[in-house]
Amino acid sequence: MDGADFDLVRDLLAQGKLPTLSRLSREGAFGPLRSTVPPLTPVAWSSFLTGLNPGSHGIFGFSANPHRAASRLESAANRAGVPLWRFLGRAGIRSAFITVPFTYPPEPMAGVLVTGWGGPQRPEILPAIARDRIFAAHPDLVTAQSPTGWWKELDAFTRKLIDHVDEIADVCLLAMELEPELGLLCVDFMSTDIAGHLTWHRLDPTHPAHDAPGDELIRVYEAVDRACGELIEQAIWLYGEEPTVVVLSDHGMKPTHWLFRTNRWLEEAGYLRYQPVPSARPAKRRTRDEPARAEIDFDRTRAYSVGYGGQIYLAAGAGEADAGLLAELAAALAGIAHPETREPVFEVRTKHELYRGPLLDRAPELFLLPRDERVHADSSRQLWREPFQRHERLVVRGSTNYSGQHALTGILAAAGPGIRRGEIPEGTEIASVPATLLALLGLSARLEAAPIETILAARGAPERRAVAAETSAPAEASAYSREEEEEMIRRLRELGYE
Repeated sequence: MDGADFDLVRDLLAQGKLPTLSRLSREGAFGPLRSTVPPLTPVAWSSFLTGLNPGSHGIFGFSANPHRAASRLESAANRAGVPLWRFLGRAGIRSAFITVPFTYPPEPMAGVLVTGWGGPQRPEILPAIARDRIFAAHPDLVTAQSPTGWWKELDAFTRKLIDHVDEIADVCLLAMELEPELGLLCVDFMSTDIAGHLTWHRLDPTHPAHDAPGDELIRVYEAVDRACGELIEQAIWLYGEEPTVVVLSDHGMKPTHWLFRTNRWLEEAGYLRYQPVPSARPAKRRTRDEPARAEIDFDRTRAYSVGYGGQIYLAAGAGEADAGLLAELAAALAGIAHPETREPVFEVRTKHELYRGPLLDRAPELFLLPRDERVHADSSRQLWREPFQRHERLVVRGSTNYSGQHALTGILAAAGPGIRRGEIPEGTEIASVPATLLALLGLSARLEAAPIETILAARGAPERRAVAAETSAPAEASAYSREEEEEMIRRLRELGYE
């Protein structure tokens, strides 16, 4: 359930909704799952697939900061680490990964791979027999529904999101038929994430942009819950045994009441300087076709924000090892007050507190973690008048700002053979999930994050067999053509990511 929020799911369970998740939580384990920092699709799913923290897998956003690495849109080819399916294949276990984000470009594997979000809109599918079968059944299959013009007919777009859930579930059924010895089926339903971005203001009556009540977000959650239940039933019928089921989200999603324009604050505080702008230009520092952050005067800038959710870099000219500047900036950011409560709005963390690994030099120096996640730290390149803006207007001159944004706490539910009943321990992180899945299959591998032992049944558990898989160096070049990059950037901007 991509982007499913722990607090919202818990409320829906208390209301008697989401029967599949309710049964899993009663019969097994349920609780919060902490995402990566930032809680962003390519970062979190890369940790899920590799069991590594971002400092080791090297993915910090959809795009690489050209001042830290090659200028490119990131892909699975640029990621360090070993994806989960390689360990499974080496152990002789066949698997299917269906529209899991950041699996493009695809690599041959022991099973079926349908690439997901973070790649071309039309997925690539391996092997050829699976591609032919799936596209014959779903010739217009896409990784996720594009939100273009969603506000014009919200109910119709919600139905498209729900239809996409059903379509992806049917692709899973085809994969199960193609793989009679399937050991692991892993699927991502992107519709819950998109619905959270678009419709939180309808569900939250206190949202500044709330215009009329609507249950669109709940309807999409219910569609995914229903699809999961049907897949469980089909697995029992096909394989003749009860499956172990794990349902998770890569991050949470909170309604956005306030936008914090990070670069505007940095400019006001004297850390960032822009290139001169001709007086005839009203809004943007530069056009979208120019190099990333071309509007910033890096010769005079000491710190700037780029990427999603409050990532702050020190400029090379400022000296990345300047501990004094870093401490000064962190203290100033930690002192920013919430415009309503006047309480400190951000917890400020350094990359050395959050990450470890050989690619740490590519990471931002500081991260802003909102204490109230209804505040979203934005790195927009527009010329905002003030750092804080109450999020009252979603559609301005045909462009949109979404009413919900990512949060740190997603969900984890697990039940079936090998799972112990109880609660998910507080602080459990998404990077621990791959080691847990391997343990459920009787395997162990040298991953950074250990299995979630507290939810694994000790009695009757198979002895874990160590398995290793070949590693490959991450590519420096982009995996996309120029045309593919342009289309990808357009789609990312539709969701406010670039």
